[in-house]
Amino acid sequence: MFIAVTRIRAPREALDHMAEGFRRNAPDLKQFPGFLGFELWRSEENLEAVSRWESREAMEAYTKSSMFQAHHGREATPQEQSMAQTAQYTGEVIV
Repeated sequence: MFIAVTRIRAPREALDHMAEGFRRNAPDLKQFPGFLGFELWRSEENLEAVSRWESREAMEAYTKSSMFQAHHGREATPQEQSMAQTAQYTGEVIV
């Protein structure tokens, strides 16, 4: 399993707006080969978007797809890029 975690630090209003976008677009991911699941984790200052994939290749195929472009719309500005950090993990479910 491959997991991508994007942590976004922003004002509450911006996090609310981003969370709505994730909720609106996430169901589309069920159609993408290799997609396993998506979660949002929220604190006062951060929003973490956690996506689970069968493999790194499946996630990378999504990032190169027209679906990804439709979900993200445009290139992030430098300020938006500085608000987000991405971590990637290989994992396994034990129980």
